[in-house]
Parts: sequence; structure tokens; C-alpha cells
Amino acid sequence: MSNRIKYLLYKDFIMLGRDIAGIILMFLMPVALVILMANLQDSTLNAVKGTKIQLLLVNRDKGELGEAIVQEIVSTGLFEIDTDGADTIFTPAQMEKRISPAENLLGIFIPENSTELIRGNVQRFVISAFNGIQKEPLKDEIKLSIILDPQAKGSFYAVLMSTLRERAQKVQFEYILKEITSQVNTISPVVVSTGNFTGEQFTIDASFATRTGSNIVPNSVQHNVPAWSLFAIFFIVVSLSGNIIKEREGGSFTRLLTMPCSYTEYLLSKAITYLTVALLQFALMLLIGVYVLPLTGLPALELGQSLFSLFFVGFASAVAAIGYGIAIGNIASTSQQSSVFGAVSVVIMAAVGGVWIPQFLMSPHMQIISKLSPMNWGMSGFYSLFLKDEGFLAILPESLALFAFGFACFILALYSRRQIRSNF
Repeated sequence: MSNRIKYLLYKDFIMLGRDIAGIILMFLMPVALVILMANLQDSTLNAVKGTKIQLLLVNRDKGELGEAIVQEIVSTGLFEIDTDGADTIFTPAQMEKRISPAENLLGIFIPENSTELIRGNVQRFVISAFNGIQKEPLKDEIKLSIILDPQAKGSFYAVLMSTLRERAQKVQFEYILKEITSQVNTISPVVVSTGNFTGEQFTIDASFATRTGSNIVPNSVQHNVPAWSLFAIFFIVVSLSGNIIKEREGGSFTRLLTMPCSYTEYLLSKAITYLTVALLQFALMLLIGVYVLPLTGLPALELGQSLFSLFFVGFASAVAAIGYGIAIGNIASTSQQSSVFGAVSVVIMAAVGGVWIPQFLMSPHMQIISKLSPMNWGMSGFYSLFLKDEGFLAILPESLALFAFGFACFILALYSRRQIRSNF
């Protein structure tokens, strides 16, 4: 490193140190945002990824139907079943009083003697069929009740309806088979048995696609820590561009013209100074995710298998942000222009890039648009590490795109001010 760069760095760190309040805000703002947003989005993202939902189950039926429905609901793994006080609930109206977001989002009421009613209906149908009676016999109505809180997702209702229909049809099929067997045995000299027939002719094997054996699943911590780290890194552009214009307006830049250094070295010093700040911000945010967020009841951040890859994406994001800030500082004419444009553009990048709202929750056309944001490139790289537990090669395309964006902005800054020569 040349002596000119050393002196320029010394000058930039001195100027940065004069704004202690600004430095504190650069670190406290993202910390506050990540803690707040991770807790606010936790329930939303858990609902998206299928966290168990509290369900009140009142099974007044003591037969096979009630037992089969209970077993099937448990096997879905979607619901946390609450049976406390179920013995004191005798009607769906009584159950409805316990359906609320604070207690249970859904409730199922299985009335008494449901199994016996199904058995009686099946017997009448089979006997009528064997006696050649075309008229449909009378049947007893079996009414299973589902009550949902208005805030419950419609998908939960669909799952419950599918479960109830499947279980009821299976129990009904078993009774039909038994009753037909009984009727056949009354007229056939050979005893017919269906005890070894279960009706299950195939099974469905479903699993989630994984890479390199990873079992890491997405949560609010794994989204919000990288998201607000990127937001903090890119928000440096406001301070960086304002610093460049402040030197230009205050006369410091004019005095620098007398020094035997190039404009490239001048900008490079700025870049190194703020790159240091950005990497410190990133390290702090990772520490918050690992050690502080678990204290609020959230899961700890899993850093994946490659710390080098993690910091490589962070470094590439910082280069992109600093290049962008330098470009704004050279193109803008006043500090007001740089601060307003820098802040608004970063907010737009964050909104479009999946910082505020995860990309997978966006509409299809917005998911395409989000790929234009450098923050989305950074988020994609972090997702590869946190969610898929991949290595360096997986994050290389996004990192190279961030580097290219930063260098392009840096080159734009060098040639944006025509009155500045390549050396002065």
C-alpha cells in the first residue's frame, strides 16, 4: 500500500470518527430492525412452512370412526391437538366458544354414536341390495362439525375436510365389506373371509428435496438476519455519498487537488474505509442471529458449512453497496440529492429484492422483477448457504454479479465528473 493511500485512509477514518452518533446509528439501526422484524415475521413464516396449528378435538364417538379420524389428524403432523376439557363439550356451539387466535384456530366435533350410525346405514344398504330393492333405504345423518377462526388459512380447512372424508369413507368401506361378507356367508356353502384384505393397495412416499444431506429448514431468523444485514450494508451509501459531497462542498476536496494522488486513489480510500464498516456490521448481525435472537424465543442462526463462503457473499455485497454509494456521491450535485436518492433507491432495492417480503411470497411477475435488485442476488447467495447448506461454488454466480455491479458503479464514478482528470 502506497503512502498516499495510507494518508488518505487516515484522513477518512478521522472524518468518520468525528460522527460518533452516525456510527452508532449505523450499527444500532440494523440490530434493532433484525430483532424486531424476526419476531414480527416469525408466526407468518412458520405458517407458510407448516408449523403445527392448535386444534381443538372433541371426540364424542367411542367407535372406530372417531378413533380413525384422530389417528389420521395426528399423522398429518400439521396440528397440535388440544383435548383439554373436551369431556365437558357436548355440542358444536359449546366448542365454538374456545375457537380464537389466542387458544385454538380450528375445532372438530365428532358426535356420539357416529360409528353405530354408519354401521346401521351400511347394513340397510347391503340388505336392500341383496334383496333386489331398488329404492334407496332410509339413512341416519352423521354430521361432523368443523369450526374455524376467521384468521385461519383456507388450506387448513381443506386438509381437515380431506382427512374427514378419507377416514369416513375408509370406515364405511370396511363396514360394507364386512356386511357383504356376512350376507354372502348366509347363502354360500363355502365360508368367505376378507380378514386379510386391508383395502390399502398402494402407499405414497413423499419427501423434501435436499442437497448434500442438509436438514436445515427456513425460519424467520434465516431470512431476517441476511436481509437486514444487506439493508444495513447498502444503507451505507447515504453516509458515503454524503461524505464525498461534503468534502467537495466544504473545500477539503479542493485542497486534495494539490496532493500528488490520483482520483482513483481518493475513491479507493473511501471504499476501503466504508468496506471496513460494512464488514463489521455484517459480523455484528451474524452474532446477533447466533446469540441474541435465541434469547427472544427464536431459533439460533445456523451458519452452514462454510464461513468463508458466508463472508465472501458479505464482502461481495459490501463491494456492490460501496460502489453504488461512490457513484451517487459523484453524480449528485448536492448532499440533499445524494441523501434523498440514496435512501429512496436503497428502500426500493430492499422492497423489490426480498428484504421486507421474502421472494417466495411474491407474485410470479414480482419474483421476476426482484431478480433485478442487487439485494436479491445477495439474498440468493445467503439462502444457498443457510437453507440448502451449499458451499462456495453455489454462491459464486451471485457473488460475481455483486462484484460486477460494484466495479461498474466505481468506473461510472471515475468518469462521471468531467472536470476531474485521471491524475491531479
